Amino acid sequence: MIKLLSIILFILLCIICGKQGLKVFLSIYINLALVIILVYILAMGISPLIPTIIITLLITIITIFYLNKVNKKTICSFISVICILIFFFTFTIVIGNRIYIQGYSVESIESIGYISYNTGLNMLMLSNSVIIIGLIGNIIDTSMAISSALYEVYLNNKELTQKELFESGMNIGKDILGTTTNTLFFAFLGSCTPLFLYFQDFHMSFSNIINSKIFAIEFTRIIISGTASFLIIPLTSLITSISCKVSKEEIYEKISNYLRRQKPSSH
Repeated sequence: MIKLLSIILFILLCIICGKQGLKVFLSIYINLALVIILVYILAMGISPLIPTIIITLLITIITIFYLNKVNKKTICSFISVICILIFFFTFTIVIGNRIYIQGYSVESIESIGYISYNTGLNMLMLSNSVIIIGLIGNIIDTSMAISSALYEVYLNNKELTQKELFESGMNIGKDILGTTTNTLFFAFLGSCTPLFLYFQDFHMSFSNIINSKIFAIEFTRIIISGTASFLIIPLTSLITSISCKVSKEEIYEKISNYLRRQKPSSH
């Protein structure tokens, strides 16, 4: 059945998007392969930090540059996404230490009871890796949407100032943020429906629910994903607006002037 659904997806992508649809289909399976590789690496007991950084970097490169080529808007989007990933990887480590999201939850004991709990993994870093992998697709989508739309605005009106371009990017981002927030919310509800049923069957009190480890993990994921989706908007708008108003010649000139000032004066 999975093969049939994959074939249907492939045919629809090729019919609707042509060659771009083929690239999208291939990128999905390439990224899936990267995630599977990450799982195998983590299963070997290797610390999740470095492998997750490498895999997320590769996923970002493939999703942005393979599908959209290398140009101003993709470079701006890439820089924005990398900045957000670095910030939130650090942020999740700090938050994870404070809300104890590491380790197996009580709700998981029955399903994993036949395996050893002593995996040798740093469960805090593993939880951070799961959160980062979960938010990467959303911030790439938002960043590329803003960067692409803002670049088109600039091409159609090159007289706009950097401030006006930034404001246009923020306006575009506000429209995207509304649908993105709802997407995250309903994705959270869908994935947590079995969890809510579990809480209902065992008549857990509200205080027990909000203090359970699995609820803390899921709630942290949705909050971090939502915050990342919000912060990527001004960051991408800023970087793209600067990039649109600064030409390659101006960049080279500024670099050359800087290098000349660094040279010691000869006597």
